[in-house]
Order: sequence, then C-alpha cells, then structure tokens
Amino acid sequence: MRTVAVNEIIDQGKFNKFYRNILFVSMLTAIFDGFDLNVFSLVVPQLMADWNLSPAQVGLLGSYGFVGMIAGSFVSGPLSEKIGRRSAIMFATATYCIFTTAVGFADNFNQFAFCRVVAGFGLASAYPLAIAHVSEYSPQAIRSRLCVWVTSGQGAGTLVATLTGLALLSTYGWRIMFYVAVIPIILVILQYYLPESMGYLLKKGRKDKVAQVLSQAEPRFVPAPEDEYKLTGFNAGKSDAAALFRNGLATNTILLWVGNIFLYIFTFGVLVWLPKLLTLQGWSLNFSLWFTLTWNAGFILGIPLWGWSQDKFGGKKTFLIIAFCLLALVSSLGQLSNVAALSVVLFFTGACQHGFMGVAASYFAQNYPITCRATGVTWAFGVGRFGGIIGPIVVGALITNNVPIPLDFVFFSVIPLISACLFYFTTDHAWKGNDPCTSLPQAK
Repeated sequence: MRTVAVNEIIDQGKFNKFYRNILFVSMLTAIFDGFDLNVFSLVVPQLMADWNLSPAQVGLLGSYGFVGMIAGSFVSGPLSEKIGRRSAIMFATATYCIFTTAVGFADNFNQFAFCRVVAGFGLASAYPLAIAHVSEYSPQAIRSRLCVWVTSGQGAGTLVATLTGLALLSTYGWRIMFYVAVIPIILVILQYYLPESMGYLLKKGRKDKVAQVLSQAEPRFVPAPEDEYKLTGFNAGKSDAAALFRNGLATNTILLWVGNIFLYIFTFGVLVWLPKLLTLQGWSLNFSLWFTLTWNAGFILGIPLWGWSQDKFGGKKTFLIIAFCLLALVSSLGQLSNVAALSVVLFFTGACQHGFMGVAASYFAQNYPITCRATGVTWAFGVGRFGGIIGPIVVGALITNNVPIPLDFVFFSVIPLISACLFYFTTDHAWKGNDPCTSLPQAK
C-alpha cells in the first residue's frame, strides 16, 4: 500500500491544461467580481445629482456594500469547508449577480442599501475563494504569479466597468450599469467543472475523486486501488476556524488582518471617491472616468511585474517596494493639472495598487494550510473590509470639512506603507520553502 502526498504532487507539477482551465475560470470569476465591485464608484456623480445625496450619504452607501462583504466573508470560509469550495464559489457568484442587478431597480436610498448589502455577501466570497483555489491547484515554482494573475481579474473587471461607464452612463443613466451586471450568471456553469478542494475530498473520503484529480494534474501519476492519500507538512491539519490561531499562525493572522484593514482603507477610500475627487478639481465627468480608466489599466503592468517579484524576492520585500512607490505617486496626484502627466501617474499608481492587492491576496492564500485556506483567506478579506467601510467615510468627511484635495491624496499616500510594515513582520511560510524539487513524490 502506498501513501500518496497529494499536495507534494501538485507542488512539483508542471503547468498544463488542467491548471490552465482552473486559472481561466478563476480569472473570469475575479473579472466579473471586479466589474460589480467598481460599478458603484462610477455612478456616484450621477447618483448624487439624481437623488440629491450628500457626500456623507454616498459614503454610507459605499460602506453598506462592505457590511454585506464582511458578513459574507465570515460565513463563506467555514461554509466552503463544509459544502466544498466549488459549491461555495457558485453560490457566491449567483448571489452577487442577482442582487447587483436588483440595485438598478431600487427606488430609494433604503432599497439601494439593502441590495448592496446582499450583493456584498456574494462578492465577499467569490474572489477570495477563487484565489484560494488557484493557490492550491498550481505548481509551487510559479504559484505566486498564478495567484496574482487571478487577482488581475479584478483589475480587468474594473477596467471593463469603466469602459462600460464611458459608453453608457451619459446616454442611459446610472441604472444601466447595474442591469448589465446580470451577465456573469452564466459563469456558474463553468464553475461547476472546477475540481473540488483536496482538503474537502480527503475529509469526505472521496479517494476516487482524489485519484482522478491527481491524474489530471500530473499525467505521470498512476493511481492504484490500494493507495492512501494525505496532506503533508504545513498543509496538514484541521479545517476549523481555530486552526488560524494554532501552530504558530496566531501572530501571522493578527498582522495580516490589521495590515489588510489599512490596505482596504487606502484602496477603497481613494477608488470609490476618485471620480468625484477629480470633478471637484475641475475635471469633467468624462475626464474623471478616463482617469479612473487609466488607474485601473495599470494592472496590465502591475500584475506581471509584482507577481514575478513575489516569486523572485518573496512577498515581504515586494510589499515594501510597492508601498514606497505609492507614497511618491499618490502624494503627487493633487498637484498635477496636465492631462497627459496625470494619466501617466495614475497608470503607474494603478499598477502599484493592483499589484499590492494581488500580492497580498497571494500571500494570504499561501500562508494558510490547504485544510483551512478558504477560511483563512476569506476571513482576512472580511476583516480587511472594515477598512473598506472606513475609507469612503473618511474621504466623505474630508470633503465635507473642505480639506483641500491635494492634502487628501497626501494623507492616503502614507497608508500603504503602514500596511506593508505590518506584513513585513509576518512569517512567510511559502517563501522559506520555495525551492522546487524535481522528483515526483508518488508514495511515502
């Protein structure tokens, strides 16, 4: 009888059709998630005019979506360990598609807020679960790059949303942006064909499915009926939420949570309000949407660059490099009045912001065992999203109190550095063992 270390076979595998299919579906999941996530910021100027909303009220609406995301994050991780990660991703996608579309039919502030909360419940789950899935099903030597590439889907989604806004908003009004959000419902069909998590299959005793998945992941592996399968090393352990605080993970968990709060304060404090901040500086709505587009287009550079950097130098050094770049770039945004110069700076700012978020998501996933990875990633995002609530409210308060826009950008430029410093003091379990082996560990 052989004992097969399933995670080691995947760690040492070669990128093939099996991994490409998982990457493709996961990236689509992130793309549609990014579209829905960015829709609200694009409609803010028209929504304020249509419903006569104050900046404080808009800040609340922006934050309500994060209330649903926080609730969804804390439910979806443990739920996915019970029903399977694939089923959890499908449920999350269907939920946010239906209720984001429903926002377009809202007649008042309360209806809008309710739909945003429920849609946020689904949005909280699909993206981090997709990252957790790719981090499990990817060869170790290129795992960071693949994880960060999945996060590029959110950047691509925000880019698609911005282009859609440029094409439709001025003609059809803000509601059309929510009507088109029903399209991702077809993604559920593709998600159905994802392989289930190894941790879930082993817990359920599905040796036949484990053997089938391993044969697809590594064609050289030939299963035998008497084989026993297990997770080894860092990836072994229990799947309960308390595992996030066992075996030396407690300090990491706390630092990752607090660091992610600051990262979300920066990202959503700036991005939700970026079109409005630019219109307050005298730019037209179309110019503001163009500048938002250039920011989001930065993922084209940032994702491959910072994903490679994480594989090459580790997450902690990469965080610090990105943070110092953002310090210089964001603090200059309020000083630029030339269209070309502002577009270039916003492009590189977006490259760093999307890269930071991508490396963070990859770092979270790789630093939790497979058995509790879904819970670890979704809870890290869930706690971080408290920052998503705080950020828009802070900017709304700054605007209400007539703080000059250049000072707003300077204030927010420091926040990513705080986040990077907190991440730097974690232990990178993925990086210190990142020398890929050449042999195929079929049996123990």
